[in-house]
Amino acid sequence: MHRYHHRITLPLIILTLIIVLGILGIGFFNILNNKNTTVPRGANMSVLGIELNQNINKVDLHQVQENGISFVYLRSTQGKTYFDDDYYLYRDQLKGTKLSYGSILTFSDESTPLEQYNYFNKKVGKYSGNLPIMIVPAEKNDSKKYWKKLASLTTYFQQSGRSVIVADNHQWKNLFSPQTQFLYTGASLKKRKDYSFWCYTQKGRVKDTDYLNRDVTMFAYLGSMASYQQLYDSDLTQ
Repeated sequence: MHRYHHRITLPLIILTLIIVLGILGIGFFNILNNKNTTVPRGANMSVLGIELNQNINKVDLHQVQENGISFVYLRSTQGKTYFDDDYYLYRDQLKGTKLSYGSILTFSDESTPLEQYNYFNKKVGKYSGNLPIMIVPAEKNDSKKYWKKLASLTTYFQQSGRSVIVADNHQWKNLFSPQTQFLYTGASLKKRKDYSFWCYTQKGRVKDTDYLNRDVTMFAYLGSMASYQQLYDSDLTQ
């Protein structure tokens, strides 16, 4: 009878050890993951970017560059009255780095597309970056009328020779001109060929970089490194 009990005890001990080791392994993985830059899940992408705005101040852009980030999007205007307080500060600091950058215009339904276009030009001017101007809806709106207005805003920029990327999961593609690019938003990327960039998280972090250890909006370029370098890794005067 004693031998029978020992035969049960040994497998239980082994099972317990396996469970404990598994828990320790998961814990170690989480600790390691929390120290590294957040990368897209299930994708090996080397061209990553972040968003900066007045809510994330005192960021050292040289630290950003040294820790695997290739580009920065700066939040600029919303509607015809709001302008981000730190836009000029970050834009000036970018001149001392090799980071590419672009500007984010948040589209509001409370003013006309032309008013928003003129306000952006007034505040940002021609130095909006060498990445496409990113237009982001200020609210979730499934109205076709709303998206037609947003599309007309992209047309103003395109007619002046500037490229545009729209934060929309391709639902309203038919309202935009063929040269319009699209940004996918969401944790799981589908139909990759339809998009140029991907906003893969708003809860990311950049390793070893002060003030970017949580809640960072992060982007990935969906083309190759060679394609990115040819298109965007150049002068920052556009």
